Amino acid sequence: MSKQTGTHRIRRGRVVVAGSVALAAVGAPLLASQLQASAATTDITAAIRAGRNVTLTGDAVVNLPTGTTTYGGVISGTGTLTVNAPGGSGTLVLTKDSDFTLPPSRRHQTVTTAGAHPMTTVADPDDPAVTVSRGATLQYGSTGSTGIIGHYPYGTPGYALNEDNIRVDGTLVLKTVNRNYNLGTISGSGLVVQPRFTWGTLDLAGTHPFSGVLYNGTGTAFAKPWYPLSLPNAKAIVNEGSAIVGTPYDYTLRLRQNFYEDQYGNDINFHTAAGGSVVVSGVYSYADQGVPGNPSLSDPALNLSTSVANRNTRGVNIEGAHVQWGDGSTSRFFLPATPANSYINIHDNGTLDFDYNGPVTLDTPISGGIYHNSLSTPAYGDIGLVAHPGNAVTFATPMNYHGTTTIGTGATLTLGTGAAGGDSALLTGTAADTVDDRGTLVVRNTAEAVSLSRISGPGSLVQAGSAATALTGHTSYTGATVVSAGTLKVTGGSLATSSGIDLTRPGAVLDLRNAGDQTIRSLSGVQGSTVLLGANTLTVDTTSSTVFSGRIVGGTLDKTGSGSLTLTDKAVPAGHGWTTGPATRATAAAHPAAGTSKPGGPATAAGGAAATNPSAAPTTAAASGDLAQTGSSLPALGTAGATAALLATGAALLLRNRRRSAARAGGGHRRVTGRQR
Repeated sequence: MSKQTGTHRIRRGRVVVAGSVALAAVGAPLLASQLQASAATTDITAAIRAGRNVTLTGDAVVNLPTGTTTYGGVISGTGTLTVNAPGGSGTLVLTKDSDFTLPPSRRHQTVTTAGAHPMTTVADPDDPAVTVSRGATLQYGSTGSTGIIGHYPYGTPGYALNEDNIRVDGTLVLKTVNRNYNLGTISGSGLVVQPRFTWGTLDLAGTHPFSGVLYNGTGTAFAKPWYPLSLPNAKAIVNEGSAIVGTPYDYTLRLRQNFYEDQYGNDINFHTAAGGSVVVSGVYSYADQGVPGNPSLSDPALNLSTSVANRNTRGVNIEGAHVQWGDGSTSRFFLPATPANSYINIHDNGTLDFDYNGPVTLDTPISGGIYHNSLSTPAYGDIGLVAHPGNAVTFATPMNYHGTTTIGTGATLTLGTGAAGGDSALLTGTAADTVDDRGTLVVRNTAEAVSLSRISGPGSLVQAGSAATALTGHTSYTGATVVSAGTLKVTGGSLATSSGIDLTRPGAVLDLRNAGDQTIRSLSGVQGSTVLLGANTLTVDTTSSTVFSGRIVGGTLDKTGSGSLTLTDKAVPAGHGWTTGPATRATAAAHPAAGTSKPGGPATAAGGAAATNPSAAPTTAAASGDLAQTGSSLPALGTAGATAALLATGAALLLRNRRRSAARAGGGHRRVTGRQR
């Protein structure tokens, strides 16, 4: 570990005597006396305008005239530099590097580099060595790679930490070309601008009290494996280039700022070291006004519009990183966009989680291509919804990733918006394509059928769209299965582990024709719903009491278990419903042709006379077995053992009570070093 303090800075055998008194905390408002030349401040305006080298021996000020002043000299020595614009505006351009430091008595920050994977932090930062006052502009560089004010005594791994902290209440322009650089600790409330196409990188390291706007025109590194980042007060980030968002090892970076853009060619690239993650809780948005210093969007619909050409295009690359959108405190979605103006590419098994406190919609496909050619290659990575009640995410476009989709407890993932053009789907082509459902999975497509498989977990499945959903196998989820619209098909596997099936609206269909014989734990449904059996047997092995008022078409229905199943299809004459259960009544409306006797008494009609004698008082038959229901193609009925066969008037349904054996009746990091452009 290397530790460097203000009073004695000790590094690799070097001892530098430094001060320990701070005049003002970084980020605190400057006094008027600090913004203007005082008796202890030297006005170096003339020397700067003349292009002479300047050696500081204390605090210095430059009072800029209106317009641009280009300085080709070098500032050195010990002291501070304040750039003022007494006329309200003025620009100072530095074309050569300058190197000066605070007086030793005013240095007190502690720089520490520690850990198995060395990370550098700064505590108790020094006061600014450079101050850019409101109205003034200080520009580092012109056309070359020099022009920065900095002193670099620390030997920090991965980047060069600048000892000269800076306060920006006006504007700082970073126009050095093809160079990586650091600004120390940034404070103030102004604007820091890196123009487009400078092909350098700003290493934004440490905690910055800065409350203004950061404009990234080419490349800014928001943390790296060698340094953390905190921007607790920054107003916004304008991203017109590549924002490189990373982390040290085992570190979570949280960015709450909105990212704005108004130029084609921008992207956000997430890189995390092992054990690291990034949480962003702002919005990555187009801005139609206020760029660069006060960006905003007048109408949220412009994020989705084609009326601004390609200026609202945004891209996200997740390079083996672990990324979370939302922090559970907002429903402002990070990427409000369309497939035409956005992309999300995941490489190297990166992950993306969502955590919102209300409904949000993702209309950008998650894929694995290169930049705008996103759909050329599927992604391989895991997607998740954080366990958070109210965390409701809708996928409004087909996804193109292989991996596990996790739905946390209390969260809801919806495939499809339920409106035209809003259909979605998940890939199911590999064994890795699984759904860990601990909340609710809703399918709400209107046109395109969906196939799903390998759904596990304690969560539920809801079929809610007019387009069909097919379950093709390996389903083991234990929550409820609900069909509220359209058709849920089972073409492989079973619904045996689901807690029950409920068809909640007219027109809802459960299609088991290609599923083979099935056993479910309960069945309920409203009038107008349908279960299609084909030639299969559906066994309802229930311990609860449910009512099914819909149609059962074809096949055989067997009722087992200690509960009861009431069939009340209102499409047949009133009263033609049936209830069955162990040691309970099995009853139906009177039908003379079905009236047959059996040991234990004749069959009876519910609410009417005995089946064999309409004028007689009702009698009952003990039903110690189960209910079976078959289609209408039946042989002539007769008495067989303990069977009471009851055929309802006008209904092509046969109920028969048959004894079964007791056995039948009983009843679950990596580090990325490359960067893609």
